[in-house]
Amino acid sequence: MTQLYWQVYLNLERDFLSLADTIHINDAQQEVYSMRIADMLIRTVIEIEALAKDLYLSNGGKVMDDKDMYFDTVCMEHLNNLWKLDQKIVLVTSPAIYLEKEENIILNPLYKANKRGSSSSDWNKAYQAVKHNRVKDISEGSIKHLLHGLAALYVLNLYYRNESIKDISLDDITSVNPSFGSSLFAVKIHKLIDPKVDGPYQKRCDYDQCVYIEDYEQRSKKNTMKSTSAMRKKCNDLLSDVDPKLPELILECFRVLLRYDIVLNKQQY
Repeated sequence: MTQLYWQVYLNLERDFLSLADTIHINDAQQEVYSMRIADMLIRTVIEIEALAKDLYLSNGGKVMDDKDMYFDTVCMEHLNNLWKLDQKIVLVTSPAIYLEKEENIILNPLYKANKRGSSSSDWNKAYQAVKHNRVKDISEGSIKHLLHGLAALYVLNLYYRNESIKDISLDDITSVNPSFGSSLFAVKIHKLIDPKVDGPYQKRCDYDQCVYIEDYEQRSKKNTMKSTSAMRKKCNDLLSDVDPKLPELILECFRVLLRYDIVLNKQQY
């Protein structure tokens, strides 16, 4: 059932991209609104509500009456504590969308998604407005709010699918498509800093912004650490008396020759 929500998301994404057939979606068109866009926003956030509750229950959330299980202050709060969703970055990458400003291309769609009322995310406030008074607040059903809502739904779907890409060589890792099946968005992938496997995982400054991280496949990591340990002992036995720095220099060369298998995992804390 992991594809259930994904197929609904892809339908919403296709509907959004069909807007580009009649609207030149660029920075100047962010506030364009219509009844169709408002309806798509409502469909999108209804899907976010359902998916947030499902993720909440399947990831340790406390079971409670549905009327008390608010998607934002309960479900999203729990998920945010698990995965720091409020820091995740989504990139608008579709060639059909002509955005240029950084704030319109690099989105932070789940920021404040665990809040409600005036403190909530802009797409949620817009959803509440058009849901309760569509005629009066139709202008809230804008391209900008819909795009940010879709980006939020996209991230939640990636966590729900919980997929990993395994056994990737260091040479092939750059060929992985960071859209993960989307025609509209991509996410950031946290890159490995160096080829050493016998130390703690090193985090770049953008670690919390990434949905996926590169890590060493466990079998490859185990074999590499075993080989590295054996090589270090051999070098120390033979060369430490010649030059104390020589064993580590040779070990660095040895690491380059090893084959590392990489896995892309959903980020965990």
